[in-house]
Order: sequence, then C-alpha cells, then structure tokens
Amino acid sequence: MSSRHRPALRRAACLLLIAVLAACGDKSENEQLLELRDSLAYTQYRQLSDHGLPGAIGAYRKGMEWSGKQPPVEFDDADYCAMHVLLAYGALVADKSTIALAESDIVEARGCGAFDRVAADSLRSVVFQRLEWPHLAQAESDKVWAAPQSPGAEQPPVAHVITLHAALTYLAVSEKRWDRAQVHIDALGRLLKQPWMSELPRAGVAFQEGRTRDGLVTLKRMSRDPSAPEPVRQELARFIAKVEAKGGDVDSFAFMPRLIAVLTWEAVKDQGPQVLSTTARFAEEQAWKPLNDTVMHGAGKAREVAGGLWDKARGAVAPAAKAAPETTPQ
Repeated sequence: MSSRHRPALRRAACLLLIAVLAACGDKSENEQLLELRDSLAYTQYRQLSDHGLPGAIGAYRKGMEWSGKQPPVEFDDADYCAMHVLLAYGALVADKSTIALAESDIVEARGCGAFDRVAADSLRSVVFQRLEWPHLAQAESDKVWAAPQSPGAEQPPVAHVITLHAALTYLAVSEKRWDRAQVHIDALGRLLKQPWMSELPRAGVAFQEGRTRDGLVTLKRMSRDPSAPEPVRQELARFIAKVEAKGGDVDSFAFMPRLIAVLTWEAVKDQGPQVLSTTARFAEEQAWKPLNDTVMHGAGKAREVAGGLWDKARGAVAPAAKAAPETTPQ
C-alpha cells in the first residue's frame, strides 16, 4: 500500500470509530438495560443465585446434621425472598451493580411479598441511578409509591420502606459504615426526589478523615441547593456555623449521626407520605433511639436490632409474614 493512501485510510478508520461510539451513545436506557440483562455476567450469576441458593442452604443443613449439631429451621419461600433482597443490598454496598440487579430481579420474578418487592424496587432504583439511567431509576421509585396498602396494614409499603431506609441510615452512620449509609441515602434521595441527599455521606467521610474543609465545602454546596427544602438548608446553616466555630477540631461521630437524622426526617416531612409526615416524632422514638442505644453495646447488637426492624417492617406491610408469597397481578 502506498504511503499516500495511508492518511485517507486513517481518517476513514477514525470516522468509523466515531460513528460506532455515537451509536453506542444513542442507545436508550431500556436498550442498555436489555444488554445488561443479556450479558454473561448477569445471566450466569442470576442462574447460580436463583437455583443454587436453596441447594447451598440444604447442603449446610445436611452438614449440621452429620456433625451432630442442631440444623437451622427450614427456610420457606418468604425467607428466600428476604435473603435475595439482602443479597441485593450487600451487592450495592460492594458497588456490584450487576449482582444487585440480578438479585432484585429474582425477587420480582418470584412474586415475593409486598415489602420484599418494594424493597427490591427501591434498591433497583439505586442500581439504575448509579448506572446513570435516571428515567429507569425514577420508574422504579414510582413503583414503590404505587404499591397498594395491604388489608389490615396501618401504612402503605412506601412508608415502611422509607422508615427502614432512614433507620438503617442512622445505624450505618453511627457505626461509621458510610458505604452502607450511601445505599440507604441514595434510595431515600430517589424516593423523595431529593438528589442533594447523596452528598451527605461524602461530607461525613471527609469529617471522619479530618478533612474539615472538604466536609464544609460539601455541606455549603448542599445548603445552597434550591432543590433542598428550606428547613434542611436552615439546619445545614446551623451545623456549618457550629463546625466553623470549632475550627479544625471536629468530632464527626458527635455531629454527623444527629445531623443526618434531622436532615433525613426534614426531607421526609417535606416530600414523604402524609402518614409519615405526621408521625415523624414517633418514628424517631421507635427507630433512632433504640438503634443509638445498641451502638454502645457493640455493632453485633446493633445489627440484631436492625434485623428486628426489617422483620417488623415486613410484618407491618403483610401481617401474615410467613404466608406464601403473593402473586404479582398479570
């Protein structure tokens, strides 16, 4: 090939590459989601989790029996649904979006109970938010809001999911587990349409690491965000004044749990379900105080209480928590 033809070929190759990249960029969110669900990583993991989890638990029970130990109680369908929700949550904490999507999809496909379905929907909205698919993320959040209230339940599923995310946010912050807090705050921000909330863990991490200036910059940016409710901006202004008065000596553990608790419930009162807006103080007494008390007795005890909150929320949405999973209307 002559040297005079090479520049033209290079230009043609560049134009072709640009066209291919442009085509990729033009794919809709739904098309990208279909591609993800068709991917080898997604399909292999989902098959393994969907069919392998019961077998793994059965093998564990059998091993306990052979060793002469008392095996755990038999798992029913509701237990498996809860396990898949928690696996989705754990995957999000580890920033494994494909696994989190697969687990939340399993919950939907199994026709699990009302609370497990809306919990999975709220986690799936976080997956889509992290993949930068805002329309799909909002659609999942809308599904949570649209979930009907079960007969005999005092509150709709969305109220229980918001309460649980808020309580577990406080627990995670109290344990200085900002990775877990980020998942719950992202879910709350999407459910309440409050994008400013996702910045809170970044400020908390900065204060915890002694980067007071970075933490203040983040909080000041949030305090000027017009999308944040006025009570939130006022609370942030008071907090910033306290931090600046202390100079560089900031104890994030003393400040951040309470700040996040206050900001979270100000957002709930402003944008949450009316049933929560009028019972925020009750929710604080029932969730934050017990969780705060348990932190003094170690993380293990705190996790035990958090697990109890999860079971309580599931039972409140579907009073017969151990009943067979509900079927999803076709």
